[in-house]
Amino acid sequence: MKKQDNEILYQEESGYKDLLLRKSMKMRLTETLAFVVGMLMLSQFFNTRTDVFKVMAFAIAIAVVGLAPFLYKSLLRPSYKLSKTHLIVTISGQETRYPLSEVEPIFEGRHLYRLSGKRESLMVSRQFLSKLNEQLFLYQKGKKRR
Repeated sequence: MKKQDNEILYQEESGYKDLLLRKSMKMRLTETLAFVVGMLMLSQFFNTRTDVFKVMAFAIAIAVVGLAPFLYKSLLRPSYKLSKTHLIVTISGQETRYPLSEVEPIFEGRHLYRLSGKRESLMVSRQFLSKLNEQLFLYQKGKKRR
């Protein structure tokens, strides 16, 4: 009979707040580029010293930052699963399994982790991160006993 090490202990789909606060550097750069493009287009139609330009620039900033998580959620559909031995990350339908031996936090209490040698941002709640850290601790503790 097959050993049941890969039972899912905890799973979560990224919510709006998680996507807003814990996005990756790539996503932040995309938002910045979208804002810059919006500002360049806006400056073609309005004088930059007018109040209309300032209000529209503020509206673009709110739209880019506020609406981007909805866009990420609908396009990327990020979800995370935690088992006894693996962290399973699903983004855009592609599932990637990371053994817990290749998962380590970069900053304690933060959402940045090194997954198989790459720096990644986990767009999950604090509850999921605490479960992950707890499982990493248990995994390391069990590994030292052997």
